[in-house]
Parts: sequence; C-alpha cells; structure tokens
Amino acid sequence: MSAAADRIRANAERAQNAVKKVPEPVAQEPAELRQPVAPTEPQSRPQVREQNTVPPLQRSVRKNVDLSPDQNDRLGDWQRAAARDLGVARVTAQEILVVLVERLLADPSLSSQVKREVLSRRT
Repeated sequence: MSAAADRIRANAERAQNAVKKVPEPVAQEPAELRQPVAPTEPQSRPQVREQNTVPPLQRSVRKNVDLSPDQNDRLGDWQRAAARDLGVARVTAQEILVVLVERLLADPSLSSQVKREVLSRRT
C-alpha cells in the first residue's frame, strides 16, 4: 500500500470520527411528566442546545478539468506570456482558474454568457 493511500485512508477515518463525535439531540420528556423545580436563581436567557451538524470543510475542494492537447498548449503559452508581462517567474493554472471562478460568480453578465455557451455546446 502506498503512503498516499495510507494518508487518504487516515483522513477518511478522521472525518468519520469527527462526524461521530457530534452529539445527538437530547429527547425531552413531556411537560406533564416533569417534576416542578423551584427556581434558585433567575435565568437571564434560555440555554441553546448545540445543533447536530457536520463540521464544515476546513480545506479547499479540488476540481479537475480535462483539456484537449491544443487547449493545454494554448493555456501554457498564455501562462508564459502573462508571467513575462507581470514580471514573475510563472503564472499557474490554479491562479488563473481561481480568478476566473471568482469573476464568474461575481459578474451576472459573465455568468449568463457562460450558461449560454454551456447550453450551446450540449446541443
């Protein structure tokens, strides 16, 4: 078994254990069965129980994209040209895709254009 597979298995077990540690909601008995309790001190506000939720993701989510050889070559050419223009050693595909996704989510006009393009490629 490879070290990568061992790490994946350990991460999956850790995630399962985190889900198991979330407390279940406590069932309350009906009001007619409860014993009346004399208040000893005034309560300033009611106690709020913790919700039974799965912890949010703590790491970034990985997405993969398949490019044709031509698209990959042209993207590489664009990355090298952008790095020269910016005066940096390199511009990664990760950086490009993050910026493009942020723009897509922030710009309704761009979002509409992308939706139309996706639809036209399916027909």
